[in-house]
Amino acid sequence: MARRPDLDAMVLFARVLQHGSFSEAARRTGTPVSTLSRKISALERRLGVRLLERTTRSVTPTDSGREYALYCERILDALDGARASLEQRQAEVTGTLRLAAPPSLSDVLLIPLVEEFLRQYPKVAVKVLVTERHLDLVQDEVDISLRVGPQPASSLVFRRLLRYRHILVAAPAYLAGAAVLKEPADLTRHRLLGFAKWFHEMTWTLSNSGRTQRVAAKLWVGINDYAGVIRAAVAGMGVAELPSIVCQRELALGHLVPVLVDWRFEEVDLCAYYLTRRHPSRIVELFLGHCVARAEQVARAIAAPAKPLPVPAGKRKRRAR
Repeated sequence: MARRPDLDAMVLFARVLQHGSFSEAARRTGTPVSTLSRKISALERRLGVRLLERTTRSVTPTDSGREYALYCERILDALDGARASLEQRQAEVTGTLRLAAPPSLSDVLLIPLVEEFLRQYPKVAVKVLVTERHLDLVQDEVDISLRVGPQPASSLVFRRLLRYRHILVAAPAYLAGAAVLKEPADLTRHRLLGFAKWFHEMTWTLSNSGRTQRVAAKLWVGINDYAGVIRAAVAGMGVAELPSIVCQRELALGHLVPVLVDWRFEEVDLCAYYLTRRHPSRIVELFLGHCVARAEQVARAIAAPAKPLPVPAGKRKRRAR
């Protein structure tokens, strides 16, 4: 079997002829002169012909080198054209991206992801529909729908972005005057807060080292928006069940603390659903890749407490003299 050509050496050979010298080709390509010389010498040995006549001041192709250079230049032109095409495609990403997301994920996760994406592709516009409904992506003209947990069978394809758990939390002030919490059964003696719909009965299932307990969660305050559940919990209204990714900042600031930490809910997946794997649009393809690459880092970043805003110099309290 014939040995495969060294494409890198062929490209460097063409660059030397293009720029007229080893030193200039080295400067333009960021390749040391010694590497250039070694690569082209190895190419000559492999081909069994001399390609260049070298002097202290210049390099000129031999007859064989001149003929071989024609093929190398085609490779060079193809590489330059491919790079230019990709750069142009990258620069010209335009259009509208239509997203759907469940309540409470837009501010803590989706908007940070969108903000990063739009910094990279400023000609793209984004529209977000926040809803707990499972939309028809065709009829509702949605490109990507973020969904949590198991989904009904469908023709949609998906990419997993995050895996996390729900947790139980409460404000320290509430716990200071409330009944002791040692196991899930004790929750029946507490005011409970959580995500709920009008006629939906809630059951919380928690496990600890192979033991499982199910609690009929009779919510004192139920609301179909986790932002409201967080606000109620911070206000000391009771024990709340929350996705861990939506309350990290309140935990970091000490506004909320975990309870029953040895008892755990099952993990759930946050996935991005879209219509087809075969021919996603350029914008959809780019945003999906961005979300897969960045969702976990963004979720971790929201745990950092917000830095206080600087106080204007004129409003700072003067020190007592």
